[in-house]
Amino acid sequence: MRAARQLAVVAALVLAGCGGSARTPAATPAASRTPAPRTDAAAMAARADVPVLCWHQIRAATASDSASDRTYIVSPQALAAQLDALDRAGYHPVTGPALVAHVALGKPLPRKPVLLTFDDGSAGQYTRALPLLRRHHFVATFFVMTVVLDKPGWLTSGQVRRLDRAGMTIAPHTYDHHAVPQYHGEDWDTQLVAPAAKLARLVGHPVRLFAYPFGLWSPEAFGHLDAAGYVAAFQLADKLDRRHPLWTLRRKIVPELSGRELLKEMKRDF
Repeated sequence: MRAARQLAVVAALVLAGCGGSARTPAATPAASRTPAPRTDAAAMAARADVPVLCWHQIRAATASDSASDRTYIVSPQALAAQLDALDRAGYHPVTGPALVAHVALGKPLPRKPVLLTFDDGSAGQYTRALPLLRRHHFVATFFVMTVVLDKPGWLTSGQVRRLDRAGMTIAPHTYDHHAVPQYHGEDWDTQLVAPAAKLARLVGHPVRLFAYPFGLWSPEAFGHLDAAGYVAAFQLADKLDRRHPLWTLRRKIVPELSGRELLKEMKRDF
């Protein structure tokens, strides 16, 4: 029943305009109909091969940034080159709900689809990344920690609303980035339920996607995510759980790479 409800919510997102058309196709003779895509776990796992890229801080690195810090820092100039390379190579960024509808229901995507994501909610994602995305008419999904909203150096509530109005997808990245495998008791409400409710109030509609902090997930989380109204969750580079593909969608962290290097790594990793 849980899987059936999850698929029903994904279908509702499609009908609402998030990743598909709400129009009902005209009836055609049964003999000429294309068989409906399979929606079992194996079929979903086979469709979960669309490249998903993940950025964090969009700013120039400083002398105080450690080597590990720099893994998560991409300069605006490097991001511009990376997006240029994706555009020139013919990639078509899609929304998070569109990707999930493709994996879950077999909904079609454009040729060479890619999902662009930004984690945590640092201010440079609005001030530096958004203008670059708009230059290419690209969409992206922003996974936001709600604890940082309206704090110096982080996204404001108004910026989150404007990102949503600009066609970007807004989704939770927990309250304060605690690792999901450590949750117990009230942590599930604090880290899953409350952030979704807060972001939904900001943007004026439900938010259904989730990103695991550090990419760390546990099978115990799947039921809690489902109960909180989510339909899919994104990890990082761990292996896809082929029994539960919608809860373990893979992403690649993008460091300070050239555009050419990024394209090579995408072909290797997806």
